[in-house]
Order: sequence, then C-alpha cells, then structure tokens
Amino acid sequence: MYLTGGQFKGHKIEVPKSAKPTLSKVRESIFNILQQFEFKDNTFLDMFAGSAIMGLEAISRGYSVYELEINPKTAAIIKRNYEKIKQKPNLIITDSLKYTTEKKFDIIYIDPPWNMNYEPIIKKASELVSKNGIIIVEFDKLSEINISDIIANQNLNLDIIKSKKYGRCLISILKNDKC
Repeated sequence: MYLTGGQFKGHKIEVPKSAKPTLSKVRESIFNILQQFEFKDNTFLDMFAGSAIMGLEAISRGYSVYELEINPKTAAIIKRNYEKIKQKPNLIITDSLKYTTEKKFDIIYIDPPWNMNYEPIIKKASELVSKNGIIIVEFDKLSEINISDIIANQNLNLDIIKSKKYGRCLISILKNDKC
C-alpha cells in the first residue's frame, strides 16, 4: 500500500496480516471530504490503527495524529511505518474502548474489525470528539449496522452528514452537534 496524498505521497506502507487497510480510493475520498471543514486544532484520532494507513495519510496532509492499537505486534509495524517517513507516532497501545483522555479530537476515524459491536465504539468516539468535530465510521455494507439507530439508542448528539458506498465498504461521516 502507498500513501495517496500530501507531503509523503507515494511512500510504501507495511500492512499487518491481520489488518484490512482502507482502500486508496476510500482514503482519497475521505480526505477530499474533510477539506470542506475547518477545525480548531486539526487533531486526528485513529481508534483502531492497524497499519496506521489513515493516520499516515492524515499526517501527510498536516494533521496532528494520534493512533490507538491494542496489539503490540501491530504497534511495532506502526512504528516502522512512521520511521519510513521519519516521524515518531503518537501511539498508545490500548483497548480503544478503555482509552481515556481530557483531550478532544477534531476528527476520529473508526475502522474496527467488522465483526465488532459498533454501538459502544461510536459512543466512545462521541466522548472523545471535539465540539463540531467529525467521526468517520467505516463498516461492511453486508453488516446490519444502522448508524441512525446507534445514535438514537445511545442518545448521542451526532448528525449523519454524509454516507457513501465503495464496493463492500460503507463510510458514514458524523458531525458532533454539541453546542
């Protein structure tokens, strides 16, 4: 896999065997969509980093990136990928659902293993997103995940502002509606 944009465009990224990295056309589309928003701090949190391809795409485009990854072996690959672009990752080896911080993030990217329950993941992301921030959710179109139901069931202040299908992958972009 190669980075698709920004200052590190074209750099090759190592992908763990256990990861299902986001396709290049999806990554490009997401970052094109993000260009229409202005963020206070340009902070980007990848809650399920895997290869860190999304975080690396974000750092390549000038975002301040934070990576969460539960698997130490995968975290080692993330570190090697950052070394390839001569950067040091803001990497925390943790279970994303147990991650706590006072920091709020402008953009949160969620792409867990597709068999996970998305409800607690989206709830956790809603606790970490900044006012007027964005949560990007990637999931399998064959799943029975209903983002609107999750928002309603958890009474979250999120609005679905865009949904897009890319083959088997669905992307929903949620905006934090907190005032």
